[in-house]
Amino acid sequence: MGALFAFWGLAGRGPLNYVAAAILLFFSLRFVSTTQVQSRPVSGVDEHLEAGGVVVYWRPGCQFCARLVRELGSEGRYVPYWVNIWDDPAAAARVGQYHHGNETVPTVVTADGHFVAKDSEGYDRAKAVIGRAKPVG
Repeated sequence: MGALFAFWGLAGRGPLNYVAAAILLFFSLRFVSTTQVQSRPVSGVDEHLEAGGVVVYWRPGCQFCARLVRELGSEGRYVPYWVNIWDDPAAAARVGQYHHGNETVPTVVTADGHFVAKDSEGYDRAKAVIGRAKPVG
């Protein structure tokens, strides 16, 4: 939808249209660059947890996942072992086991348990847990 709006803005040839398209492009690029994480296979989850790491199950397009990535900042987002549940059916099944069949994300998993980061309390808890965790190596 944003791309269509930008195209319409540029096709209009008016100065206001160019400004609107530029603003939309700026925020689109900023959002994409601040919510990117490297997804890893679910097969490495147990090993990472045993080593003192934290695993975050996520999926593209999830507003709660994007917020968690942004709140972790440029340094913190590289600490967790990120697993995309849409790329790996085994990951989706594992998340379903945690949440009675629901694929609720972002699910933060430590050796001690799991929780969902979906509100301010959850994000604060996730940041604290991730801040103490062993980074992905």
